Amino acid sequence: MKYLTTRTPLGLFDEMDRFFNRFHGANLTQVGFDVDVAETKDSYVITGNLPGFAADNVDVRVEGNLLIIEARILEDVEKKSEDTTWHYRERREGNMKRSFVLPEKVDKNRVEAVVKNGVISVTLNKSAESSQSITVKSE
Repeated sequence: MKYLTTRTPLGLFDEMDRFFNRFHGANLTQVGFDVDVAETKDSYVITGNLPGFAADNVDVRVEGNLLIIEARILEDVEKKSEDTTWHYRERREGNMKRSFVLPEKVDKNRVEAVVKNGVISVTLNKSAESSQSITVKSE
């Protein structure tokens, strides 16, 4: 497999809820985020927008042949003040998650992730290509 394949954790009804929630300021539940995927000679690089997410709230892991990027944002404590009346609130707590099926030639032990200025960059280093010659026997 040459290319990274994305897996969206949302079903049809989740997509519909997400669409309608954009107009009603509903809670952020579990949605994806925008990413770019590039390939260099030595690696694949996934870059995604995670504005407002601290590195401590971002989890990057490899499970089998999946790369999973998950981020959690928590509601500010100051928003719960009893002497404040909120007229409109869009920023809430919730999760963002993306999954990618890894190509076979990724070294799962050499995955690097950095969050800087609200942008995550995950580098998936390619493993050394190994080919094996198979002897064909005649009978």
